[in-house]
Amino acid sequence: MWAASDGEVNFRGIDNYGKEKWVNNNDRHKLFAMVIEADRRLGYHLSYQNKWTLLSKVMRRFRESMSGNEEIVAKLKSSFKEIVETFKQIPDFRDFTEALGEYFDAFSMGMGYSLEVDFSAYDPTNYFHSLRLIPKEGDEPRALDELGTGQEQLLALALAHAYAKAFYGGLILIVEEPEAHLHLLAQRWLAQHMRQLAADGLQIIITTHSPAFLSIEGLDGLVLVRKDGSAATHTWQLDAASLAEHVVGMGAPPEKVNQNTIIPFYATAATEEILSGLFANKVVLVEGPTEALALPIYLSKAEMDVFREGIAVIPVHGKGNLAKWYRFFSAYEIPTYVIFDNDAKNDQDGVKRAEVLGAMGVDESELGTLTSLEAWLIEDKFAIFGKDFEATFRALLPQYSKLEEQAKLSELSGSKPLIARYVATRIELGEEEQEALEKLEDLAGRLLNLQPAVWDGVELEATLEGNPGLDDLPF
Repeated sequence: MWAASDGEVNFRGIDNYGKEKWVNNNDRHKLFAMVIEADRRLGYHLSYQNKWTLLSKVMRRFRESMSGNEEIVAKLKSSFKEIVETFKQIPDFRDFTEALGEYFDAFSMGMGYSLEVDFSAYDPTNYFHSLRLIPKEGDEPRALDELGTGQEQLLALALAHAYAKAFYGGLILIVEEPEAHLHLLAQRWLAQHMRQLAADGLQIIITTHSPAFLSIEGLDGLVLVRKDGSAATHTWQLDAASLAEHVVGMGAPPEKVNQNTIIPFYATAATEEILSGLFANKVVLVEGPTEALALPIYLSKAEMDVFREGIAVIPVHGKGNLAKWYRFFSAYEIPTYVIFDNDAKNDQDGVKRAEVLGAMGVDESELGTLTSLEAWLIEDKFAIFGKDFEATFRALLPQYSKLEEQAKLSELSGSKPLIARYVATRIELGEEEQEALEKLEDLAGRLLNLQPAVWDGVELEATLEGNPGLDDLPF
């Protein structure tokens, strides 16, 4: 049990009768949880550096299994004695050990004790300490320092899982930052493998900074942890019922929201890019990759680095998904801003735009005006790019069309998002572009001042009490 006092954290044991009990080594040995920390170097875990390394734990279990079996102990003694005698047949080894023993005898004279040195092939206090785990590539053994850091940690996790399954069965495996030192594809593979282990019955708790390990299908096991400016820790944890209640509270039609289907509804569209918003300080939802690629570049020209501020610009792939994800992120009280345009190509009746505006609390009487605007409008919680993103910037930036044509003549000609990024990186904001710069500065200011979502003027409650501060990044 963890208890905090005067800023310190202490570990206290409680017995079955509720009395405090000192946690001795035997108690620790019986603990049902194994923690795999972020430092998963095999050189440490496959050593006998202390009694709590993974290898020490495994071999201690073997030793316990052997205790009391005198016949096996006798066989091991005989076998190890034979191995030692075989080593002594090597002249250099024999000469060195004999000389070393003589030197120790000489140095220890008059000190009241003697020291016998024996280069044995085993630890006489624990035969299993003679065993080593050696990684192999095909049939060839490899040294630990030949392995990459990512390979080391995967093998350390494999060792922990084997130990858990062999000796505990129902043990809880706690893994700190499983993504450490792994490239993205390896993270996805490991995440998939860990989900399979969990499905097979192993209980796993992980702390992570990678969306590869997140799954909305396991929503009730997802806990968002953040610290506020005073270092107080706040957590958010939702289940299907609380998420359904929340989205209805933010304007979703009650007849279309079912707690039995809401998780699949979100899970089917939850890309890693979208889930990365759970690690962000603030989220900006945009329609597609064009805005996601270009907007951070334009904002940098207004002296705003979205990455430094912990702002995730996330494409949701269509106007129809804006309200959906706005409600989701607001459920975790992550300040969320929405940007879309009034291109009615896939929203001729304006229903999709009206839905997201309604979710943000915009009065119904304003919806008609907002969904027909052709100018760039910037508000505290949303921005509208008039007719569309490109048309807005063409009108404000004289260089835009020329740079756009240059991009179209290159290998980027078939990619609208890449053309938008090409133009954004090369555009210069001088005196002729002062209006565009002022707009971008306005947008940057609104993002910096963005607060968690409100509904009818009342701040949405978190699953647990406490409003997180927005000064520190939640990662």
